[in-house]
Amino acid sequence: MSIGEYPAGPRGRRLVGNRYDYERDRIGFLQRCQRDYGDVFSFSARTSVVADPVLVHEILARTNTDFGIEVALFDDAEPEVNARATPTAMAGRKKSRPGVNRAAADAHSDRLVEILHARLAGELGRAVDVAAVMKSFIIRATTDYCLGDDSDEVAPAVTDAAEHSAVLMASSLSLPSWLPVSRVRSAKAANRRLTEVLHERIRQRHARPHDKVRDLLDTMLSDDGEALDEQTVYRTISVMLRASHGVPGTILAWAVLTLAREPEIAARIGLEVEGLVPEAGRSVTVDDLPFTEAVVKELLRAYIPTWLMGREVRTHTTLGRWAFQPGQQVMMPVYLIHRDPRWWDEPERFLPDRWLRTQQPHARFAYLPFGAGPRICLGNQVGLLQLVLAVATLVRDYDITVADADAVVMRPEALLVPAGLRATFARK
Repeated sequence: MSIGEYPAGPRGRRLVGNRYDYERDRIGFLQRCQRDYGDVFSFSARTSVVADPVLVHEILARTNTDFGIEVALFDDAEPEVNARATPTAMAGRKKSRPGVNRAAADAHSDRLVEILHARLAGELGRAVDVAAVMKSFIIRATTDYCLGDDSDEVAPAVTDAAEHSAVLMASSLSLPSWLPVSRVRSAKAANRRLTEVLHERIRQRHARPHDKVRDLLDTMLSDDGEALDEQTVYRTISVMLRASHGVPGTILAWAVLTLAREPEIAARIGLEVEGLVPEAGRSVTVDDLPFTEAVVKELLRAYIPTWLMGREVRTHTTLGRWAFQPGQQVMMPVYLIHRDPRWWDEPERFLPDRWLRTQQPHARFAYLPFGAGPRICLGNQVGLLQLVLAVATLVRDYDITVADADAVVMRPEALLVPAGLRATFARK
C-alpha cells in the first residue's frame, strides 16, 4: 500500500454493506476483519477501524486538532461549531482538576461507602438486576460528589437521560434528532430535563455559595483560576454525571460476576480488607488496597465497558500509511487491544497479579481504561476510587449469591455488559 490510501476492508453485502454481519456478532466480526486485513481496515466508505495501540494513542493525542470527540446525542450544532467549543471545554476541565484529583477523591471515601449501603438496603434478600443497581449507586455517589446537598433531584434525571440515550447508542444505526419516533422524542425530553435541572442547581449555588469548597460544583465556581460562564460549568458537570451512568456501574456488575466465578479472588480481597487498619482520622484510600486495585485494573482490561471508542476526522490528515478526510469516522476496538496476545501475556486469563509485578504488564499504549490524550476521562481518579472501595465493601459486608453465573453472557452493546446477571445481597 502506498502512503495516503484509504484502508482496505470487506466489501459487505449489497445494500446493507457490513452492518448485517457486524450486528450478528460484533466482536467476532471485528476480529475476523483484523485477521484478514490487519490492524487498520475500513468498515464502510465513511468509517474505518484502528486496532493498533500506537495509532490509537496517536488518534487520542491528536483529539481537539485533527480528530474530534463524537458529539453528544441530540447536539445539533455543526461540526465547526463543536470545534470552536473545544477551548471552552478544555477551560472547564482545567478548572475542575483540583476537584477530581486523587486527594479530592480520597476525601469522599467514607461518604461513598455510606451511599453504597443505603442503595443496597432496600434490595436485600431478593434477586436483583446487578448492573441496574450498581449503575444507580454510582450515579448517586457521583451526583453527591459533584453537587453535594443539591444532588437529590439530579440523580433520577441523570438516570433517566442516560437510560434513554443508551437505547439509541446500543444500535449501530444513527437516528437524527429531528426524526419523530417515540424513542428519539423520549430521549430528547429526558436530556432536556437534565439540562434544566443542572442549570437550575448552578444558578442556585452561584447565588448562595458555600463558605468553603465542599464538592466539584464549588470548585468550578470558586475564585481560584479563570472564571467560567454558566454553560462551561454545566458542560463539565454534565460530562462527569453522564459518564457515571455506564462504565463504573457496569464494571461493578462484572466484579460481582467474577467474585462468584472465582471465589479465591474474593477470599484474597477479604483478607486484605480484614487486615486493613487505617490511622485514626484517615479515610481508606486506593493505596491501602493494592490487591483490590489490581482486581479492578484487571476487570477494566478484560471487560472494558467502553469496548469501542470513536473519533470524527476534522481535517485532511494521515495516520500511519492511511489518509482520512473531514467527516469520516475512526472506531477503536479497545476490547481487541486488551485481549491481543501481541500486547499481553495470557490475555484470555483473568490475572490480577499481573498488576502487582514490577514490570509493566502490557506493551506500550495497550491499556486504555480511561482513554488518553487531552480528552482522557475527567473523573478517572474518582472512578478508580469508587470501584476499589465498592468492591472491597461488597466483599467485606455482603454475602452475594449469583443466580446462575454460567448462564451470564458478554454482550457488546453501547457498553460491554454481563447480560442476564442477577444476584441476591445479604448483610454479613
